[in-house]
Amino acid sequence: MFWPLLLSSARLSNSTTATRSPFNQDYGRVLYSSAFRRLQDKTQVFPLGRNDYVRTRLTHSLEVANVGRTLAEEMAILAEEHEGLPLREGIKMTDIVATACLAHDIGNPPFGHSGEKAIEEAVALAAGEMQRKGDTVPTWLQDFRFEGNAQGFRLLTRTCDPIRGHGLNLTFASLGAFSKYPCTAAAIKASGLTRYGTKGKFGLPEEDLPTFARVAAACGLPQLAPGVWARHPLAFLMEAADDVSYLVADIEDAYVSRIISYAQAVEMLCKLAGMQEKEPAIHKEASANGPHAAIRMARAMAVGSCIAALRASLRSHYTAIMEGSMEQGLMDASHLAAPYNEVRRFSFAEIYSHESVLKVEITGFNIVRRLMELFMEWVQTPDGSLGSKIGPILHADPAASASPEARFAHVVDYISGMTDSFALQTYASLFGCSPGLP
Repeated sequence: MFWPLLLSSARLSNSTTATRSPFNQDYGRVLYSSAFRRLQDKTQVFPLGRNDYVRTRLTHSLEVANVGRTLAEEMAILAEEHEGLPLREGIKMTDIVATACLAHDIGNPPFGHSGEKAIEEAVALAAGEMQRKGDTVPTWLQDFRFEGNAQGFRLLTRTCDPIRGHGLNLTFASLGAFSKYPCTAAAIKASGLTRYGTKGKFGLPEEDLPTFARVAAACGLPQLAPGVWARHPLAFLMEAADDVSYLVADIEDAYVSRIISYAQAVEMLCKLAGMQEKEPAIHKEASANGPHAAIRMARAMAVGSCIAALRASLRSHYTAIMEGSMEQGLMDASHLAAPYNEVRRFSFAEIYSHESVLKVEITGFNIVRRLMELFMEWVQTPDGSLGSKIGPILHADPAASASPEARFAHVVDYISGMTDSFALQTYASLFGCSPGLP
């Protein structure tokens, strides 16, 4: 892959000439978008409203963008060293990566992964009910899978504050850097693809393959199989920035939320930093300025050490990334991989499995599933006694109401775009009761 192509400023629809860099424009388009604003009321891990300290999806995304910019600066230096790319050209990478980082969670539904599972389960139940009645289940319903990354690509290129019908109409470089999983669900199913992990994640809706094919052609991304492309090199930086930011932040937020102890938080952050010898200095800070100050100090050390490890990993694997043969993430390929994975295991055992977190997940799952089940009435029988009342609530235009498939897509867009609070309010108003959040 070659940087003159990878830094493509082309868009799905040509825009008028602007005084700013097209990549800086991209950053602004995401930052000011309605979908990005809604991230302020979407759960990261911990219940919103317990205190004002813990991260939302929005503050998390801003932190990811900050780390991503730093990694992009290193990539620009490497591109100059290896390819002779002028540093002034490489600096464009900072805006591209920051844009991808801002947008990386933009397709997530309310209540995160629980919301994703709830949408899928409601659709599976609807398909099962059709089969039970002897009706033919359409392919688009039978094969449906919801994935926040793919929904994010749909938002950016179609539905979010549409510019000329192409969503935010970002540059192809930014769309490439955003696409952490440049493959479709069908491609994974057909090939048993594990290149992007064993969880079966995908980043491209089937109907948006032609769009990504334009992105890939402009950026010179090699196609590895039908519906599968090599990652844009800058997507590795977005992924790495997210990996660092969420794990460090979750440790800090878990301490503030009283899910883990001060001692556990310090131990994990020092482990993540690869600096267990720094624990006495952190405890000294706690004695002088209190435990919260010490945790902030440990968090800063952990972020700094992880960034240094990622920069070293990037240098070691630059050639593989540019050849399209890199299959690991930068953190898993770094010297901090072992402690990073140890802290991840701790987080799954002690934080993500904590009663308060699980209660929010269960509540969110039930809210999203029941709303999806209700709105499927409109998808299947829009003129029925219930469906005819649901349609106006969903504010669907004639094009979105024209067919069962179009109505289904509209429902998925509507529910996945909800904030946690709006989902809760909608549930309460439609079902006459509120499940409440723990």
